[in-house]
Amino acid sequence: MPVNLTPSNSDPRKFKVAAVQAEPVWLDLQGGVDKTIRLVSEAAAQGAKIIGLPEVFIPGYPWTPWCNNFVESQDILARYHANSLAVHSPEMDRIRAAVKKLGVWVVLGFSERDGGSLYIAQVTISAAGEIANHRRKIKPTHYEKTIFGDGSAQSIHNVVQTPYGRLGSLNCWEHMQPALKLHFYSQYPQIFVGGWWPAFKPGAGGSPYIVSGEASSSMTRSVAMEGGCFGLVCCHTVSVEGAELMKIKGYPWFEFPGGGFTTIYGPDGSALTPPIDPGVEQTAIAEISLDAIATVKIVADQMGNYSRHDLMHLVAHGKNWRPVEYGDEEEQAELESRLADVKNEL
Repeated sequence: MPVNLTPSNSDPRKFKVAAVQAEPVWLDLQGGVDKTIRLVSEAAAQGAKIIGLPEVFIPGYPWTPWCNNFVESQDILARYHANSLAVHSPEMDRIRAAVKKLGVWVVLGFSERDGGSLYIAQVTISAAGEIANHRRKIKPTHYEKTIFGDGSAQSIHNVVQTPYGRLGSLNCWEHMQPALKLHFYSQYPQIFVGGWWPAFKPGAGGSPYIVSGEASSSMTRSVAMEGGCFGLVCCHTVSVEGAELMKIKGYPWFEFPGGGFTTIYGPDGSALTPPIDPGVEQTAIAEISLDAIATVKIVADQMGNYSRHDLMHLVAHGKNWRPVEYGDEEEQAELESRLADVKNEL
């Protein structure tokens, strides 16, 4: 589909978008795929055309190394690696086939296994079942760095054209990286999925406010207002059983069941869905129209009437540097083909 970099923000059509709040099937790739398909099917049955799922929903967010030392975390992390999802895999093919059958657009957050490494990834799957965008979180946060690698340069390109408007995606604390956000706004998103971890009450167990669900939700709300776009907050819940499995039950920051704070925000920052119990699995659904964007853009367009790019501007580098690169293009293509085959077998 051709990319429209100057989209109309006046569209009277109304359609539904959905933000999933659910517990992952912890450390279970096949179970996670089954549940993802079920949740997407249920949202589609309610009329949603765009459906967002949480950060690393498959196989769940690994709070484990935040709460335990390295040795205590190893058994969980080994299972986590084994149950992470490869982009080119039968499991991803199952999800894509289900999305195609339903005729919806889906943004899925997952732990991506690529060879021996893991990445916090998102794919945008089109109504035709194609991967319209694949990206990795630019910089894992704090203890996430002990598990996940950095996102590649192509991951800054995170907005695609859909029949319903320009659809973007961000993961967790990417919402507060100024340069990344400016690049995001430069792609003219109209709707975006914010994939989030499970987060809990402000100040619980002496935790800093910034890691709370309230703070996390406010970051998506801020991006919605700055970018003049609809923001879908999609996050986990964690049951007592899930907390025990992931070795986080006794950590003072948490309260189980809990972790959820799913909401849908309008481009003016207003909440379009009522609060959801943080321990309950529920999908937030809102009917929206791109008409609402024009009202905000008239007041503050970060890429136009409310910017001074003659004074300050961002320089972005979009090249992916390979571990090994041949000067001969044909030889390079052959190498990449061999590596792709090997990675798919790992």
